[in-house]
Amino acid sequence: MVVYLWSLLLLVTMVTCNWVEPAGVRIRITDNGLEMLKYETQKFVEEELSNISIPEMEGKEGRFQYNITDVKIVELNLTHADLLFEPDLGLLFQVKDSSITLSFKRQLLYWFFYDTGTINASADGVNIHTALKLIRDELGRLQISNITCDANIAKMRADFSGTLGRVYRFLSTFLTTGMRFLLNQQICPALNDAALIHINSMLKTIPVRSALDSYIGIDYSLLRDPEVTSRGMDMHFRGMFYELANQNESLDNVAVAPEISEYDRMVYLALSEFFFDSGMFSYYKAGIFQMDIANDGMPKDMLMLLRATYLGPIMLL
Repeated sequence: MVVYLWSLLLLVTMVTCNWVEPAGVRIRITDNGLEMLKYETQKFVEEELSNISIPEMEGKEGRFQYNITDVKIVELNLTHADLLFEPDLGLLFQVKDSSITLSFKRQLLYWFFYDTGTINASADGVNIHTALKLIRDELGRLQISNITCDANIAKMRADFSGTLGRVYRFLSTFLTTGMRFLLNQQICPALNDAALIHINSMLKTIPVRSALDSYIGIDYSLLRDPEVTSRGMDMHFRGMFYELANQNESLDNVAVAPEISEYDRMVYLALSEFFFDSGMFSYYKAGIFQMDIANDGMPKDMLMLLRATYLGPIMLL
C-alpha cells in the first residue's frame, strides 16, 4: 500500500512538473516582417556608433611626435545591412563591406617644425556581426539576455592637410593602424551597452498587466521564451482577462493552444477560446451583466413569466 501511494505521488509530481500553461494568444513574426524592422534597427545602430568616444592618441615615432584628439565620426554608410532570425537564439544583425568617415585633430612635431590641422580618415570594409538572445524575464517581459558581437575594419586611409602635409604623409600608415585598432575596440562595447542597457531598460517599462476599463484588465505576459526558427519567431502570451476588484481569481485555461502553420505574411495573430472565455467570465464576476428592473418598467407578460418560472419549482417541491 505504501509503495502504491509513493508511486501515485511520484506520478502526480511528474505530471505537475511537465504541465505547461497553454497560451491564450500566439503571435508569429516572419522573416518577411523583419524587412519592416530592418530600417529602424539600422538607424538605431548608426546612432549608437555615432556616439562612440575614441580616446586620444599620442606617442613618438623616430623624430616625430604626434598627438591625435577630438576624434569624431562624421558619416556612417551601412549600405549592406541585414536583419535575420537566428534559430534557437533570437535576432542577427549583420553589416558587410560598409564604411565609416572620421575626422580628428593632429598636432605633429618634427625637429623644430610644429604643425596642427585636421585629418579626414575613412574606414573601409567595415563588417559587424551581432547576435541577440531573446528570453522571457521573471515577470513575463521580453528581454535580451546576451549579445555576441564581432567587428573588424579591413583598411583605413587618411588625408593630411596643412603646410607639412606632404612631408609626413608617410605617417598615415602608422596613425591609421592605431586608429583602426581603437575603432575596432569601440564598436562592440557600444552595441553591447545599447542592447543590454538601453533596449532592456526600455523593455522593462512595458507593462504585462493593464486595465482595459473600470471593470476588467488583461494579462499579456510571455509564458516562455520565444521560439525562433530561420523563418520566424513565435511568442506565446497568457492572453487572460481578470476582474480588477479581484485580480487573483481567474478562469482555468483548459482550451486548446492556438496554432499557426503559415509564414507567408509579415505577422500572424492566433487567439484561443480561453481569450474570449476569460473576458466574459471577468465581466460576469465584475457584475456588469446584472440589471435591476422595477415592476412598473417591465411588461406584464414578462413579469408573469418570471413569477411562474420562480414559483413553479417551489410548487413542484
